[in-house]
Amino acid sequence: MIRPEVVQQLDCPLFGLATSWIITRQGKPADSLELVWREFRRETWPFPAVRLLKDDQKARKLREQANEFYRKNPTGDMYRVLRMYNEAICWAREGGEEAGMGFGNRSAIYFKMGKYERCLANVELAKANGYPEGKMEKLEERKRKCLEALDGKKEEVAGGKAEAEDVMGNLQLIDTKECGRSLTSKKDLGVGDIAVMEHPSLVVVEPEAIYRRCNHCGSMNELDLIACRSCVSAMYCSEECREDAYNRYHKYECAVIEDLKILFRGPKPTRMFLLTLRLFWMALDVLIADGEGFLKKYQENLKSYRDPLKIDLRKDLHLHVLASDEPDTSSDLTGKGVTQFVTVLMYKVAVEENEAVPVEVRKDNDCLLLGIIYKLVLLARGICDQSKDDLTCFYPLLQMINHSCAPNAERLVTAGLRSTILAKRPINTGEQVTICYFPNGSTDYKDKSKRKALHTEFECRCLGCTLDYPTLSAMEENADLRAQLDGIKSQTGDERLKLLEDFLQQNDDHFPQRELTEAWNLYKQERLKDF
Repeated sequence: MIRPEVVQQLDCPLFGLATSWIITRQGKPADSLELVWREFRRETWPFPAVRLLKDDQKARKLREQANEFYRKNPTGDMYRVLRMYNEAICWAREGGEEAGMGFGNRSAIYFKMGKYERCLANVELAKANGYPEGKMEKLEERKRKCLEALDGKKEEVAGGKAEAEDVMGNLQLIDTKECGRSLTSKKDLGVGDIAVMEHPSLVVVEPEAIYRRCNHCGSMNELDLIACRSCVSAMYCSEECREDAYNRYHKYECAVIEDLKILFRGPKPTRMFLLTLRLFWMALDVLIADGEGFLKKYQENLKSYRDPLKIDLRKDLHLHVLASDEPDTSSDLTGKGVTQFVTVLMYKVAVEENEAVPVEVRKDNDCLLLGIIYKLVLLARGICDQSKDDLTCFYPLLQMINHSCAPNAERLVTAGLRSTILAKRPINTGEQVTICYFPNGSTDYKDKSKRKALHTEFECRCLGCTLDYPTLSAMEENADLRAQLDGIKSQTGDERLKLLEDFLQQNDDHFPQRELTEAWNLYKQERLKDF
């Protein structure tokens, strides 16, 4: 095994140590997960448990640094100043003077930015959090100026969570041996119709973004965030998000959040396992509240949670994920061994050493809980979307949409992290909604086999593969379609959008054609302006 001092220096200690462990076993996994757990020694993980508490002295120092940065850069990046104040607010005790001063300083920045409603909200937060009486007159004067500036006008506040169009009723899940779970449309969809729309059910914020994004919903909320009451590494866009996160998983995460930063240190894919831990804590919370009820659902009725359209995802998200089929690891013994070690180390740090987890619950259910983490680790890659640089997201409906190299729909991630699946070709009633899993993929088959190996674990049997569609570059130009498209390109605005939509709808029987792909890309650019 790697020496402890070397492990401490690794960019990704979790997988460095797991790889070292499986090498000592000549690439062979243990006979059971329980065996790995019983043989594991805590000193193998050379990082002591860490708990950072609120610290008003540190908060004051950080706030003064933000003040100094602003004084030197009064016309500079105000969002950077807000991030600096947010870090100070995170370290301040809730209700203490430093928290009040942090919100007061933040209100001044929002006032300078002309965001008067944000300013007013932060004035109230400052007053509710021990803002000094001796400085209250200045705060009240800022409030008065905000009210004058607004003068009855309703300011447009960015960052709110747009309500997704209710398309659930238009979808149906089918579950077959050939295709697994897949979404079909219950009505005809034309080009440009919304097939699926959803916000992420779970997000994990990258470490560098904890002072600019909500730790629960991922919203930036113009950096107008409030801190967790206990830890110094989580902020939220609203009281609702703070309470919901705490009740569902953060009450367990909060106690070990600094240890998890080390455990999941490394490249972004490592953060997938923090998302799966949150799902685990949701399961653990139900087990603690109603052990018998949880076991009945998990051991006897799990299949009933496979369809996300028929369950309450907010309440049963963990069961929905656990109802998924495990990836086949029979041909990858080394990978199975690494997964065993990763599971045990996650369990040691996040459960056994977590003071928020009742000892009696853990002792009575060690093997059960280990098994749940193991399955979630196996499923992590398949459920996590990491298309946003500073987030890892889980979109349950997105996971139900099958791949096609010649898809009838395309995914757009739009405002507020909303995932929108637009029909790019006509979709008939009962037809599967499909997207292309490859980055930037559509109907260009260059290096197709290489892309498949990188992005899929199945043999693709889509129409494009079955009929061996040519590459776009090899397609001959269709003179009639080209003439129509050139005429449309001379139009502008809504007229152009409608003409492109009709062109794609009416000429779908010519698919695939270079002109159709070009038309879709033009159409997509226009539609993105609507989101």
